[in-house]
Amino acid sequence: MTKIIDLKIKEKTYKSKKSQISILNNFNLEVNVGEKIAIIGESGVGKSSLLNIIGLLDENYNGEYTLFGVPTDTLHTRELAEWRNKKVGFVLQESSLINSLTIEDNIKLPLLYAGSKKKEFKAKDFDNIVDTIGIKSILKKKPLECSGGEKARAVFARGVIMRPLIILADEPTASLDVENKERIINLLFKMNEEFNTTIITVTHDLEIANRHDRIIRLERRK
Repeated sequence: MTKIIDLKIKEKTYKSKKSQISILNNFNLEVNVGEKIAIIGESGVGKSSLLNIIGLLDENYNGEYTLFGVPTDTLHTRELAEWRNKKVGFVLQESSLINSLTIEDNIKLPLLYAGSKKKEFKAKDFDNIVDTIGIKSILKKKPLECSGGEKARAVFARGVIMRPLIILADEPTASLDVENKERIINLLFKMNEEFNTTIITVTHDLEIANRHDRIIRLERRK
């Protein structure tokens, strides 16, 4: 199998109000193309920080990271931004939607950022995503007119619209009911099956975690 992620973190630190906190000490992660990985652990152990590092949003750590066979410390700012838009899809816990745009325009933002270099995209692909997760009726609404669950599904659609090689999902089903939770997970795994997309999911839901190929448990430093 082809390795897509080779990450070695010696230490990641950040400052709290009272002290400096160290997380992800001597943490190593190797992921092959097409794997489904679940990351679990109590709050504060570094799950979201790990996703930010994998997704090229955080370079402030002591370690080495090779992504798609390329050492990430050799990438320029523009290359990092292009990879984040085209190769890595983020499904975040918080909505991060732009309130002045409609849900449809929010979902299509990655296509706009890709510009003339965007991959081939067909209207039916967009329709398939919004139909599958049940948000066609809110496409012309703006985020403030939508419920938390509707916004969570819109964020998911935006994260997968470019068919990225890696999808990083941070509690993607946290605010959803059982029916919509199943819709999201089924679409996530369908992308894995059809396009060999690598899936990395942070979750507190053990039932969801157990449906992945591997579970990685982060533990607090003792």
